[in-house]
Amino acid sequence: MKRYMIWFFLSLIILLLTKGLIDMFWSGPLRGVHSFSIYYGEPDKQKLTELQDQDALIFEPTAFSKKDINHLKESDVKLFGYVSLMQLENWNQELKERLLPTDYARLNGERIYVNEWDTYVMDLRQPHYREVLLWKIKTYIADNQLDGIFFDTVDDLAYYFHEDDKVYRDMKAGYAALLKEIEKQYPELDIIQNRGFETYESTSHPYVEGILWESFKAHDIEESEWAKKWLAYLKKEQRAGKVRVLTVVTDEDSLKASKKHKFPAFLRKDDTYQ
Repeated sequence: MKRYMIWFFLSLIILLLTKGLIDMFWSGPLRGVHSFSIYYGEPDKQKLTELQDQDALIFEPTAFSKKDINHLKESDVKLFGYVSLMQLENWNQELKERLLPTDYARLNGERIYVNEWDTYVMDLRQPHYREVLLWKIKTYIADNQLDGIFFDTVDDLAYYFHEDDKVYRDMKAGYAALLKEIEKQYPELDIIQNRGFETYESTSHPYVEGILWESFKAHDIEESEWAKKWLAYLKKEQRAGKVRVLTVVTDEDSLKASKKHKFPAFLRKDDTYQ
């Protein structure tokens, strides 16, 4: 009888893990985040009312007043300030004035210009550039007592530098150095990383509490071997309580797929986050 009961409980635990029902007891990072929004514009009263009903918000902190931030904090919204890891925030004059010419990444001796966003790719290997990012984190995120950092453009590490193994490794080492410094200076801040799945696996997983899968598509996870691979990996990471996976979707099928895999989703209805 005792052996039967042991096998019964073992089978039940395996079933819970397999089906993901263990999520009801999940104690991993960002466990309270079941809904979230992304907004990079300046909010009006109506937008603030919409945002206060979310569990978390990813936003550009320079676009929100101190009053706006305090209002959302009083509504228990977890606030994550936007930081572009690899691309210059070209509109931020205060940040640009702190840069040196050596902070810009180069290919064949030339700065890497991103025409779509009117910006440049930056050199994460440079300690000075990392100091500039830490300045933004202190000034706009830590000093405003936000809950965490949202790192965008992490995909650029692989996109621009994958053909040169040494540069790619050194860039990722620069990211690791930045994350270690953030952990040292601001241990209370959680970090959400946008995509960059290989970088998460190889480099940033000890420091990142959330992964955003922007452009999560039902078609991709059914047809793409790349998407299937990372879906399986990230589900395993989340089930183990190591990371919270969030998605951005643009259609109902993808929204349903995200919910099926226990990933909180933000349904993006247009081409911008404003």
